[in-house]
Amino acid sequence: MKKVISMSRRTDMRWFAEELIPVLRNKYPPEKVHTVVCWTKFPGCIYNGPYAGVLEMYGQVYAQVTITGLGGSPLEPNVPGWRETLRDLAGLVDFLGNPDRVRVRVDPLVALRRGDRIISNVAVAHNIIEQAMDLGITTFTTSFMEEYPKVKRRLARHGYEIITLPQSRRVDIVRHLSECVAKDGGRLYTCAVPGFAGSSCIDGPLLQRLHPEGEPCSDKKAAGQRGLCNCTESVDIGWYSMRCASGCLYCYAQVDNKPVEIACRE
Repeated sequence: MKKVISMSRRTDMRWFAEELIPVLRNKYPPEKVHTVVCWTKFPGCIYNGPYAGVLEMYGQVYAQVTITGLGGSPLEPNVPGWRETLRDLAGLVDFLGNPDRVRVRVDPLVALRRGDRIISNVAVAHNIIEQAMDLGITTFTTSFMEEYPKVKRRLARHGYEIITLPQSRRVDIVRHLSECVAKDGGRLYTCAVPGFAGSSCIDGPLLQRLHPEGEPCSDKKAAGQRGLCNCTESVDIGWYSMRCASGCLYCYAQVDNKPVEIACRE
Protein backbone atom coordinates (compact mmCIF):
# COMPACT_ATOMS: atom_id res chain seq x y z
CA MET A 1 0.00 0.00 0.00
CA LYS A 2 1.34 3.43 -0.91
CA LYS A 3 2.29 5.80 1.90
CA VAL A 4 0.88 9.15 2.94
CA ILE A 5 3.71 11.67 3.37
CA SER A 6 3.33 14.57 5.78
CA MET A 7 5.44 17.67 5.01
CA SER A 8 5.39 18.62 7.87
CA ARG A 9 3.65 18.80 11.22
CA ARG A 10 6.99 19.75 12.75
CA THR A 11 7.87 22.83 10.74
CA ASP A 12 6.57 25.01 7.91
CA MET A 13 7.66 23.48 4.59
CA ARG A 14 8.03 26.96 3.08
CA TRP A 15 11.47 27.43 4.65
CA PHE A 16 13.03 24.06 3.83
CA ALA A 17 12.67 23.26 0.13
CA GLU A 18 16.38 22.48 -0.14
CA GLU A 19 16.10 19.89 2.64
CA LEU A 20 12.67 18.38 1.93
CA ILE A 21 12.65 18.09 -1.85
CA PRO A 22 15.60 15.63 -1.93
CA VAL A 23 13.84 13.48 0.68
CA LEU A 24 10.74 13.31 -1.52
CA ARG A 25 12.71 12.56 -4.67
CA ASN A 26 15.05 9.97 -3.20
CA LYS A 27 13.08 8.21 -0.45
CA TYR A 28 9.46 8.74 -1.42
CA PRO A 29 9.15 9.01 -5.22
CA PRO A 30 5.66 9.24 -6.76
CA GLU A 31 5.30 5.50 -7.36
CA LYS A 32 5.56 4.89 -3.57
CA VAL A 33 3.29 7.72 -2.41
CA HIS A 34 -0.49 7.90 -2.14
CA THR A 35 -0.73 11.56 -1.05
CA VAL A 36 1.65 14.32 -0.03
CA VAL A 37 0.05 16.35 2.77
CA CYS A 38 1.54 19.86 2.86
CA TRP A 39 1.46 22.03 5.99
CA THR A 40 2.18 25.74 5.58
CA LYS A 41 1.19 29.36 6.15
CA PHE A 42 2.41 30.16 2.63
CA PRO A 43 0.05 28.47 0.14
CA GLY A 44 1.76 30.11 -2.83
CA CYS A 45 4.92 28.15 -2.10
CA ILE A 46 3.13 24.89 -2.94
CA TYR A 47 2.45 25.88 -6.54
CA ASN A 48 5.23 28.45 -7.10
CA GLY A 49 8.97 28.03 -6.81
CA PRO A 50 10.88 24.78 -6.29
CA TYR A 51 8.06 22.67 -4.83
CA ALA A 52 5.70 22.96 -7.78
CA GLY A 53 7.72 20.94 -10.28
CA VAL A 54 8.15 18.13 -7.78
CA LEU A 55 4.64 18.00 -6.33
CA GLU A 56 2.91 17.97 -9.71
CA MET A 57 4.44 14.51 -10.31
CA TYR A 58 2.55 12.98 -7.36
CA GLY A 59 -0.86 11.37 -7.67
CA GLN A 60 -2.42 13.61 -5.04
CA VAL A 61 -1.42 16.61 -2.96
CA TYR A 62 -3.54 17.75 0.00
CA ALA A 63 -2.87 21.05 1.76
CA GLN A 64 -3.28 22.12 5.36
CA VAL A 65 -3.05 25.92 5.18
CA THR A 66 -2.87 27.88 8.42
CA ILE A 67 -4.30 31.42 8.41
CA THR A 68 -4.57 32.88 11.89
CA GLY A 69 -5.18 36.53 11.03
CA LEU A 70 -2.00 37.44 12.94
CA GLY A 71 0.40 37.44 9.98
CA GLY A 72 2.62 40.53 9.82
CA SER A 73 2.05 41.35 13.49
CA PRO A 74 4.75 40.96 16.17
CA LEU A 75 3.17 37.59 16.98
CA GLU A 76 3.86 36.30 13.44
CA PRO A 77 6.54 38.70 12.19
CA ASN A 78 7.61 36.80 9.07
CA VAL A 79 4.18 35.65 7.87
CA PRO A 80 2.08 37.58 5.31
CA GLY A 81 -1.22 39.13 6.31
CA TRP A 82 -4.38 37.04 6.08
CA ARG A 83 -5.78 38.87 3.07
CA GLU A 84 -2.63 38.20 1.06
CA THR A 85 -2.66 34.54 2.07
CA LEU A 86 -6.30 34.19 1.02
CA ARG A 87 -5.41 35.60 -2.41
CA ASP A 88 -2.83 32.83 -2.78
CA LEU A 89 -5.45 30.21 -1.90
CA ALA A 90 -7.19 30.64 -5.25
CA GLY A 91 -4.04 29.55 -7.10
CA LEU A 92 -3.62 26.64 -4.70
CA VAL A 93 -7.13 25.35 -5.37
CA ASP A 94 -6.38 25.44 -9.11
CA PHE A 95 -3.09 23.59 -8.60
CA LEU A 96 -4.64 20.85 -6.47
CA GLY A 97 -7.63 20.46 -8.77
CA ASN A 98 -10.28 20.32 -6.05
CA PRO A 99 -11.09 22.70 -3.17
CA ASP A 100 -11.80 19.62 -1.02
CA ARG A 101 -8.03 19.02 -1.07
CA VAL A 102 -7.53 22.17 1.02
CA ARG A 103 -8.20 22.49 4.72
CA VAL A 104 -7.89 25.96 6.21
CA ARG A 105 -6.65 26.08 9.78
CA VAL A 106 -7.63 29.15 11.80
CA ASP A 107 -5.32 27.71 14.37
CA PRO A 108 -4.55 28.60 17.07
CA LEU A 109 -6.98 31.12 18.48
CA VAL A 110 -5.18 33.38 20.95
CA ALA A 111 -6.08 35.97 23.55
CA LEU A 112 -3.27 38.06 25.01
CA ARG A 113 -2.78 41.24 27.00
CA ARG A 114 0.07 43.66 26.35
CA GLY A 115 -0.09 46.66 28.62
CA ASP A 116 -3.57 48.12 28.17
CA ARG A 117 -4.19 46.33 24.86
CA ILE A 118 -6.04 43.05 24.26
CA ILE A 119 -4.77 41.13 21.23
CA SER A 120 -6.90 38.33 19.82
CA ASN A 121 -7.69 36.75 16.47
CA VAL A 122 -11.07 35.35 17.53
CA ALA A 123 -13.06 38.08 15.76
CA VAL A 124 -11.16 37.87 12.45
CA ALA A 125 -11.54 34.07 12.30
CA HIS A 126 -15.10 34.54 11.00
CA ASN A 127 -13.87 36.71 8.09
CA ILE A 128 -11.13 34.25 7.17
CA ILE A 129 -13.59 31.36 7.06
CA GLU A 130 -16.18 33.24 5.00
CA GLN A 131 -13.64 34.34 2.39
CA ALA A 132 -12.09 30.87 2.14
CA MET A 133 -15.57 29.41 1.59
CA ASP A 134 -16.01 31.80 -1.35
CA LEU A 135 -13.23 29.76 -3.00
CA GLY A 136 -15.14 26.51 -2.49
CA ILE A 137 -13.20 25.41 0.60
CA THR A 138 -15.52 23.74 3.09
CA THR A 139 -13.25 22.10 5.68
CA PHE A 140 -11.70 24.02 8.56
CA THR A 141 -9.79 23.35 11.75
CA THR A 142 -9.28 25.44 14.85
CA SER A 143 -7.76 25.10 18.30
CA PHE A 144 -6.73 27.27 21.22
CA MET A 145 -3.17 28.24 22.03
CA GLU A 146 -1.47 25.75 24.32
CA GLU A 147 -0.06 27.43 27.42
CA TYR A 148 3.22 25.52 27.52
CA PRO A 149 5.75 26.96 30.01
CA LYS A 150 8.27 27.82 27.28
CA VAL A 151 5.53 29.57 25.31
CA LYS A 152 4.56 31.63 28.37
CA ARG A 153 8.21 32.58 28.93
CA ARG A 154 8.73 33.57 25.30
CA LEU A 155 5.58 35.68 25.23
CA ALA A 156 6.48 37.30 28.55
CA ARG A 157 9.89 38.30 27.18
CA HIS A 158 8.04 40.20 24.47
CA GLY A 159 5.64 41.83 26.91
CA TYR A 160 2.59 39.56 26.44
CA GLU A 161 0.42 37.97 29.12
CA ILE A 162 -1.85 35.05 28.21
CA ILE A 163 -5.56 35.49 28.84
CA THR A 164 -6.91 32.04 29.67
CA LEU A 165 -10.31 31.58 28.06
CA PRO A 166 -12.75 29.61 30.24
CA GLN A 167 -14.29 26.49 28.77
CA SER A 168 -17.69 28.17 28.42
CA ARG A 169 -16.15 30.89 26.25
CA ARG A 170 -14.31 28.31 24.16
CA VAL A 171 -17.56 26.43 23.58
CA ASP A 172 -19.27 29.65 22.47
CA ILE A 173 -16.45 30.48 20.05
CA VAL A 174 -16.39 27.02 18.47
CA ARG A 175 -20.20 27.00 18.21
CA HIS A 176 -20.22 30.38 16.46
CA LEU A 177 -17.50 29.39 13.97
CA SER A 178 -19.16 26.02 13.36
CA GLU A 179 -22.42 27.77 12.51
CA CYS A 180 -20.56 30.10 10.16
CA VAL A 181 -19.13 27.09 8.29
CA ALA A 182 -22.28 24.93 8.39
CA LYS A 183 -24.55 27.51 6.75
CA ASP A 184 -22.77 26.83 3.45
CA GLY A 185 -22.42 23.10 3.91
CA GLY A 186 -18.94 23.05 5.43
CA ARG A 187 -17.55 21.66 8.65
CA LEU A 188 -15.29 22.94 11.41
CA TYR A 189 -13.11 20.54 13.39
CA THR A 190 -11.11 21.12 16.56
CA CYS A 191 -7.57 19.78 16.70
CA ALA A 192 -6.95 17.88 19.94
CA VAL A 193 -8.79 20.43 22.11
CA PRO A 194 -9.84 19.11 25.54
CA GLY A 195 -13.60 19.11 25.96
CA PHE A 196 -14.28 18.76 22.23
CA ALA A 197 -14.51 15.79 19.89
CA GLY A 198 -11.40 14.26 18.39
CA SER A 199 -10.68 14.70 14.70
CA SER A 200 -8.41 13.59 11.86
CA CYS A 201 -6.32 16.21 10.10
CA ILE A 202 -4.70 13.40 8.12
CA ASP A 203 -7.75 11.32 7.24
CA GLY A 204 -6.99 8.14 5.30
CA PRO A 205 -10.57 7.41 4.18
CA LEU A 206 -10.97 11.02 2.98
CA LEU A 207 -7.68 10.92 1.07
CA GLN A 208 -8.78 7.69 -0.58
CA ARG A 209 -12.12 9.23 -1.64
CA LEU A 210 -10.37 12.27 -3.07
CA HIS A 211 -7.65 10.35 -4.88
CA PRO A 212 -8.02 10.64 -8.69
CA GLU A 213 -7.67 6.86 -9.06
CA GLY A 214 -9.42 5.94 -5.82
CA GLU A 215 -6.26 4.22 -4.57
CA PRO A 216 -6.42 2.84 -1.02
CA CYS A 217 -4.24 4.07 1.81
CA SER A 218 -3.97 3.17 5.48
CA ASP A 219 -6.92 3.92 7.74
CA LYS A 220 -5.06 2.81 10.88
CA LYS A 221 -4.72 5.37 13.66
CA ALA A 222 -1.29 6.95 13.79
CA ALA A 223 0.88 6.04 16.76
CA GLY A 224 2.38 8.62 19.09
CA GLN A 225 -0.23 11.35 18.67
CA ARG A 226 -2.27 13.09 21.37
CA GLY A 227 -5.29 11.30 22.76
CA LEU A 228 -7.85 13.38 20.85
CA CYS A 229 -5.88 13.07 17.60
CA ASN A 230 -7.52 10.54 15.28
CA CYS A 231 -5.10 11.06 12.39
CA THR A 232 -4.31 8.00 10.31
CA GLU A 233 -0.84 6.70 9.55
CA SER A 234 1.62 8.88 7.66
CA VAL A 235 5.36 9.45 7.40
CA ASP A 236 6.43 12.91 8.52
CA ILE A 237 9.61 14.02 6.80
CA GLY A 238 10.29 17.19 8.83
CA TRP A 239 12.16 17.62 12.11
CA TYR A 240 11.79 19.98 15.05
CA SER A 241 15.47 20.88 14.59
CA MET A 242 14.40 22.66 11.39
CA ARG A 243 13.90 26.05 13.05
CA CYS A 244 10.95 27.66 11.30
CA ALA A 245 11.69 31.27 10.32
CA SER A 246 8.06 32.39 10.56
CA GLY A 247 8.87 33.53 14.10
CA CYS A 248 5.46 32.84 15.66
CA LEU A 249 5.79 33.69 19.35
CA TYR A 250 3.09 31.22 20.47
CA CYS A 251 4.68 28.23 18.73
CA TYR A 252 5.59 25.19 20.85
CA ALA A 253 8.47 24.23 18.54
CA GLN A 254 11.80 25.97 17.99
CA VAL A 255 11.39 29.56 16.82
CA ASP A 256 13.70 31.68 14.70
CA ASN A 257 12.68 35.34 15.10
CA LYS A 258 15.15 36.89 12.68
CA PRO A 259 13.49 39.13 10.04
CA VAL A 260 13.36 37.54 6.61
CA GLU A 261 12.09 38.23 3.12
CA ILE A 262 8.69 36.48 3.01
CA ALA A 263 8.38 36.01 -0.76
CA CYS A 264 8.85 32.37 -1.81
CA ARG A 265 12.38 31.32 -2.57
CA GLU A 266 12.86 30.61 -6.26
